[in-house]
Amino acid sequence: MSPQPKIQLALDYFHLAPALAMAQRVKDQVDIIEIGTPLTKASGMLAVRTIRELCPDHIILADIKSPDVGGGEARMAFNAGADWSTVMGTAARDTIRLAQQEADSRPDHELLVDLTAIPDPLSSAKSWQELGVKRLVYHKGWDEGNHARGWEEHDRSVLAQLIELGFKLSVAGALTAETIPFFEDIDISVLVVGRAIREAKDPAASARAIRKAVQCGWPT
Repeated sequence: MSPQPKIQLALDYFHLAPALAMAQRVKDQVDIIEIGTPLTKASGMLAVRTIRELCPDHIILADIKSPDVGGGEARMAFNAGADWSTVMGTAARDTIRLAQQEADSRPDHELLVDLTAIPDPLSSAKSWQELGVKRLVYHKGWDEGNHARGWEEHDRSVLAQLIELGFKLSVAGALTAETIPFFEDIDISVLVVGRAIREAKDPAASARAIRKAVQCGWPT
């Protein structure tokens, strides 16, 4: 029986104040707090440090999606209090290598390779494994129209093959309590939820519904 995936809240805000308010409202319902890419650009490492202080017992992910300067940007995120950080899978091999080395140098820190804009991640899987990469983010991005583009059997197949190769997978892209059952027989590590919580009339209730969907799909 597969373990239950962790629930990650994506704080994809352009201003720090509403992100802090949302984190405070729903932190008890989620396992990982993500400082989203727009927020890391708008407020920098201040956002990471502040969320770290607000949620000291959570895994904190800085979704910086490094395209370059991989080691330096990962170091910056980790020094600010992030447990996990991200690098683009489309980045140069040395960028991913240096970011992974920075994560490996710190106990309990992780690097995630984001698969946005990679049409065939399986073709690069061996290369990433050679660099020591353990975690991938299977991500349908905003500009891909992730609300309109549903999850398909092809996605399930690729996810299953990546997991079989030994990767831990985070899945992101318009996830809701209704779409989560699509993944329930796959050993997903993390389910990333953003708008379904952030834009709900009752964010805490929405987060609880997502938790219930996870508990139903991956019973202990």
